Amino acid sequence: MALRFRKSVRIAKGVRVYFSKSGASLSLGGKGHGVTFGGSGTHAHVGIPGTGLSYNTKIGGKSHSSSRSRSSHSSSSRSSVPIPKQVNIRMDDKGKVVIEDGNGNEITNQSVLRKIKATSQYQAQVAQLDAQRREKIDEMVRDSEAENEQFINIYELSAVVDPLSRFQDRLNNIRPLEYEEAEFDVPAPTKDDILVFLKKEAETAVKGSIFKIGKLRRQYVEDNIEQRYSNALSAWESERDEFYAFQSEEKAIADEAAKEECEKQKLFLAALIEGDESAVSEVFDSWIKGCEMPVETDISYEWNKITGTMMLDVDLPRIEELRATKLVKTDAGNLKEKKKTQAELRGEYSTLLFGLAIFITSHTFNVSPAINNILFSGYAERTDKEGNAKEDYLYSIKFTRDMFEQRDLSRVMPKEFCLSAENRCNMTTTSLFKTIVPFDSFE
Repeated sequence: MALRFRKSVRIAKGVRVYFSKSGASLSLGGKGHGVTFGGSGTHAHVGIPGTGLSYNTKIGGKSHSSSRSRSSHSSSSRSSVPIPKQVNIRMDDKGKVVIEDGNGNEITNQSVLRKIKATSQYQAQVAQLDAQRREKIDEMVRDSEAENEQFINIYELSAVVDPLSRFQDRLNNIRPLEYEEAEFDVPAPTKDDILVFLKKEAETAVKGSIFKIGKLRRQYVEDNIEQRYSNALSAWESERDEFYAFQSEEKAIADEAAKEECEKQKLFLAALIEGDESAVSEVFDSWIKGCEMPVETDISYEWNKITGTMMLDVDLPRIEELRATKLVKTDAGNLKEKKKTQAELRGEYSTLLFGLAIFITSHTFNVSPAINNILFSGYAERTDKEGNAKEDYLYSIKFTRDMFEQRDLSRVMPKEFCLSAENRCNMTTTSLFKTIVPFDSFE
């Protein structure tokens, strides 16, 4: 369709909600849950994969002496299928138990299965896995509902719209960043430092007999310490003064740059408060580029400084973009993907569409206090009876700034809030949007 306004910007899809077409599933057990069978009896082992923690416990079988006393019976049963030394137990989301050997092969021999299932440890593990399964299903249902609500309830991310006074406070509080001079961290020399140095120097510089060398070196230190200390202190002071002179030059340059930047910010914010077209467009475009929403959409806009009105034409999502199914927990405690009713889908769709209007409008009002009115018109691609794609306007709403200022919009009812403003919206009692002709202006 031909867009009415001069500028169009795309909001990229940021917050994504994924739904598997094949539904959701879970698997419990397997590694970390097993039963080991051997000549010394039947043992169960339970471990936490990745931690190295596990324990083994005997759950059946005969004692060593009993095994010896019946060795002849075991010999006569060589033709029977041996019980694997290790057994792993898995459970799917429907509560079906799968028993595997240590190599991951499913055990199908009924005799072996009966022996495994007869152990108390097997029953305990199955009960534990079923409890985990039910807990996991509850979690998956909750997560699915939360993801769906995040997608539908976009209005909960609306901005709290600031009044003019907040913008003026920001303008008055803009200050240039002050350059912080670094401290000269080289410690001043001391006579003790020079003394240590001269003593070492004297050991090399002064020679003499063993009887006089000590006195000569002490004299060398006494003769040089004052001058050496004075020289070292002068060198340190010179280095310090050069450092602070450089810091002073850097501070002057940085302070001047900060002052210029501060003036630019003030001029820009003042222009924004006044509703300057360039400033408003820059901030609005910047918000859109950084915006993250569950849907991707196009926004066409036109700003009229004289009337204080922003005209928004918004490409709305199609109802087909909503998830048509939901995860539910059955009475038997299983996970099921259930198809939503048309009433549910239309209800969610209306919440999403009206919520989008609130979300986008709130952030648009926060661009500049000069924006007093917003005409929000939303259209969506739909298919007509002949199967042709067309773009229909679904609503056109006149929002005023006082409806939004300093209000917690996450608590409003999207449909009621939007329709409390002057609007064109032909929606049936079953939340079916009919095509409308949008407003041409805010007047």
